[in-house]
Amino acid sequence: MTGARAAPPDGVCAMLNRKKDEKETPPAVAPEVSAGEGAGAQKAAPAPTREDVEKLTRERDEYLDLARRARADYQNLQKRVDAQIASIRREAQQRFALDMIHILDDLERALKHAGESHDAHALSKGLELVRENFLTTLADYGITPIDAQGAKFDHEFHHAIAEQPTDAAPPGTIVAVAQTGYLADGKLLRPAQVVVAKSFEENRAAESEGEAGRQSE
Repeated sequence: MTGARAAPPDGVCAMLNRKKDEKETPPAVAPEVSAGEGAGAQKAAPAPTREDVEKLTRERDEYLDLARRARADYQNLQKRVDAQIASIRREAQQRFALDMIHILDDLERALKHAGESHDAHALSKGLELVRENFLTTLADYGITPIDAQGAKFDHEFHHAIAEQPTDAAPPGTIVAVAQTGYLADGKLLRPAQVVVAKSFEENRAAESEGEAGRQSE
């Protein structure tokens, strides 16, 4: 016959009960401390007084007034500059027009003299003088002709309108000028229209290619 299980000692029971209570009881949470509490908390900034508000308002109005005045001064300056630029442009146009009128006067005198004398040589000489005067006037304004005759073809300053087979000049050389080009203060104003030399071999090769293309069609 089996006997009843013996009960554990009182000390062991007390220990087991304490461990059970520790597992079931949640850990204590430390209370939060607000930012305003504690020895290091900062004091709140005092509210602005009426005098402070009035002072800031006066300063704001002063700055706005300065900004408005600066804007008005800039607009007036811009108007004066625009007026000066327009005046300078008108003066330059008038000076250029007067110089052109002087040249026109020379041309009219040359034509009148040629009509009275019927001298072709005198007419040619008079027109040449007008041309030289015209080129001198253009040079005063920074406009100069491009010296293209005999020069190496340059696509920046020359416009080729034709090619001419020749042995008198190396290929790529300008052999004729159809229309003179001009520079304005060293920059291209109008390219020269030119005829460019090419060798007879290049010409024959081009003709052969063209003939072969026509036959294939």
